[in-house]
This record gives sequence, structure tokens and C-alpha cells, in this order.
Amino acid sequence: MLRQSLFTLFIVSLLISGCANVGDAPEAETTTAVPTETAEETAFTGNALSLTPENSDINFTAAKVTRTHQGGFNVFNGTIYVDGTNVTGLEITIDASSIFTDTDRLTEHLKSDDFFDVAVFPEAHFEANSFEPIADGTDGAGATHSVTGTLTIRDQANQIIFPAALEVSVDSVSASADFIIDRQLWGLSYPGAPDDLIRDDVRIKLAVSASQTAENGPEE
Repeated sequence: MLRQSLFTLFIVSLLISGCANVGDAPEAETTTAVPTETAEETAFTGNALSLTPENSDINFTAAKVTRTHQGGFNVFNGTIYVDGTNVTGLEITIDASSIFTDTDRLTEHLKSDDFFDVAVFPEAHFEANSFEPIADGTDGAGATHSVTGTLTIRDQANQIIFPAALEVSVDSVSASADFIIDRQLWGLSYPGAPDDLIRDDVRIKLAVSASQTAENGPEE
């Protein structure tokens, strides 16, 4: 009996000490869902610069009690709009079936109706229309702007606000962001195994880069 109690205590201690998480990043401020059928399309101004997996990355970190997983999306396309030295808009369409992780089993599970349900919801979308400069120039992590946009997954749209580092030059535009969202707010509610529950926090990492070339200029 004593040996069994010590073994149980050891297992509990191991789980507590080894609890995985997504790491430290600011939590995105999330507001009430916006019905996709009533959402209005935004007309962005400025130069339209193409975003593809060749010049940008969309990655994430997720975790359960015993392990942290890394992943992302291999196929997406989008546009970042620049007017002078200002970013005025960002829109990205993601092929949900292009999701990848560090294990094949998890990748296939994320495609199922427990998570993204890619057969029914083949795409995810993100559109940002507000890029407010941070008053002191940057925050403690180097972000220069507060970005407001709408993230749509499984046809559930929520407005999110998160910090990002934006840089616009004559030749190029770059943006990076690192923030946490609550997966439950987008219907990704699968709990995981009773003894290995999945964290609600998902850490999103965006890295966007585009060249300000003539072919990416405004349409005439």
C-alpha cells in the first residue's frame, strides 16, 4: 500500500512538474463574435503587396498536459496594403487542410471534425483594418503597433487585438506578431484525454514580408 501511494505521488508530481504550456506571449483581446454573413468587406487603400508561403509564415504552438506541439500552415495567400509609410490593411486566406505539426497523428486529428473539420470548413481567414501606433514607440517586447482584425475559423468570426512589430521602407514591408488566443472561442473545443487535457491557449506567430516592387504597385 505504501509503495502504491508513493508511486501515485511520483506520477502526480511528474505531471505537475512537467506540465507543458505554450510559453509567454501577450493574450489577444477578443470581442464578441461577428456573424460572417453580415460582415462587410473592407476596401483597403494603398499599394497591394502579395503574401505567400515564400515570403511569410503562419505558425502556432499548442500544448496538452504532457507535451507542447509546434505547427503551422503550408498553403495560404494574402495581401498587405501600404500607403506611404503606413500599413492600411492585411488579409489572408488559409488552406486549413495544409495544417502541419510535429507528429503525423496530431496533424490528421486536427483536420478532423474534433478541430478544424477541413472537409466542411476548408478555409480560415484573417483580415486586419486597424494599425494603431503604440504611444511610446514600442512596447516591452518590441511591438510598434496595436493591430485590430477579424479571425474566422470554422465560420466563427471574432475580433482580436494584438501587438505587432511593423516596418515599412521604400523597398520592403515587414510585420511580425506573437500572441495567444483561446481556441474555445472558435469552436475548437475537443478536450483531449481525461488524463492529458489540451490547453485552451494557442500561441500564434506571424511573420510577414513583402517587396515594394513595381509589379506589386497599385492597379491602374
